[in-house]
Amino acid sequence: MDEGSILRVALDWQVDEIDPPRSFGGWNTGRVVQQTHESLMEDDFEKHPAVEGEPTALVPRLAISCEISNNECRFLFRLRSGIRFHDGAALDAEAVVLNYARMCDPSSKFFSAVVSDLNQSAVEMLASVRALDPMTVEITTKAPAPDFLRYMTQEDAPGAQSLVSPLALQQHGPDGCADRAPGTGPFRFHRRFQTEHGSGVELVRNDDYWGGAPKLSGIRFLPFPDLKDRVRALREGEVDLAYSLEGANLEDLAAEGFSIPECAPPYLWYLVFNSRDPQIGDVRIRRAIAHAINRNALSSELFPGATVPAVSALPPGSSSHNPQSAEYYPYDPQLARALLAEAGVANRLTLRAFGAKHGSAQLDPGMIYARIAADLAAVGIKLEVELHPDWVVYCNQWRKGAARAVSFTEMSWGMSSDLWLRQILHSANASPTGFNAGFAADPLLDDLLDRAAVTLPLRERIALYRMADARIMDQLPILPLLNSRRGMFGHSPSLRGLTITNQCWNDFRNVWLE
Repeated sequence: MDEGSILRVALDWQVDEIDPPRSFGGWNTGRVVQQTHESLMEDDFEKHPAVEGEPTALVPRLAISCEISNNECRFLFRLRSGIRFHDGAALDAEAVVLNYARMCDPSSKFFSAVVSDLNQSAVEMLASVRALDPMTVEITTKAPAPDFLRYMTQEDAPGAQSLVSPLALQQHGPDGCADRAPGTGPFRFHRRFQTEHGSGVELVRNDDYWGGAPKLSGIRFLPFPDLKDRVRALREGEVDLAYSLEGANLEDLAAEGFSIPECAPPYLWYLVFNSRDPQIGDVRIRRAIAHAINRNALSSELFPGATVPAVSALPPGSSSHNPQSAEYYPYDPQLARALLAEAGVANRLTLRAFGAKHGSAQLDPGMIYARIAADLAAVGIKLEVELHPDWVVYCNQWRKGAARAVSFTEMSWGMSSDLWLRQILHSANASPTGFNAGFAADPLLDDLLDRAAVTLPLRERIALYRMADARIMDQLPILPLLNSRRGMFGHSPSLRGLTITNQCWNDFRNVWLE
């Protein structure tokens, strides 16, 4: 490879296994596999958002078209011809069927319980996946699925609907393809290598890419868990682009010539309240916590110019986000104390929080928790915090659900697909089989999410999701704290051709280095 045309990217944690349907490494993994793997549909990374905060447009990628039935239960994909996976296997209808069988057909020898588990929100929608001819695939859903295509685009949802080589699945089995699961993308996985801060990943250009060979000769992803190290690497030219710069002095970086774009990605940093904790089970205590935390100061003092206080569970960049959402919990320590007194726990409440020390788009959980602890102490709540040192291990523990002794956990997540709310808060998705890690069980919320998922008229669907959001903010199974506005990434002036979109990862097919 030509070293002068290798894009060097700083991440805030090392990358999970490269096998998109089987990985749970967060957006860092998604930022890599966006370059190596593709789905039938993808986000349009060539189009700037026409309206601030709107979700990315969707475009066919491995498909050339998708015909949707009037009831949005049947999706007919016509595949692009001549596409091959990186190991030479052809993309055809049978390759697509095999990939979905890995996810949702227990009778198939290619079925993976792990893949099915990580992709359960997609699996629960699907009724059948059939090859109608060598280049036509029919996917049917059990009920109307107006957000099926947008959910398909989510990299690390966890898991993904990105396609891997059928030859690799035949050679290595459905659970043996870690780092040997070739995709169809513009870059190929080349190697892992050790760095001072963990495992790095190197990709090389796919000269046979169906969309034309990219301008870069390769991409090198390097982990830097500490923000100061990411900033130093960018300043000293060790990397060309760095993710997760929130908390750095963004104005200084911009003044030095670095590009620090503003965007509205579907990003939310939030607390997950454990409904099995008897104290947290009292909504008055949850509301007291919400009023006790000064989100404006949390954002402006810890992440100046980078984050904004979140007032909704629907993040910017999602279809139903409401930029005029009401402020449910203004900072009000006096009201917080009154709620605690009403709940009978004034000045004698100890809570325990669990989080990750570092991780994929995690901002700085230690600093955030320290600020939260100070705010809670001011209203008589003592907060004990435990931070796990390994992000991927934390993700897997978090997904199992909070232990009874844990009052709340933290997560940074969000999707452009509104189905995300169902994934994290519907009672049917309670941990450990789902991602409702606080064991929320609210029949009214479940009903709103169920109806929204199958409602076809967009205006009515948005109204239902906003009603669900209002219910969430009233009952507080989670407490939204921060959205990202600027600093999700920054890059040197030598990087050209990058289109800024409202998404948490980028597409490097058409960028180059000057």
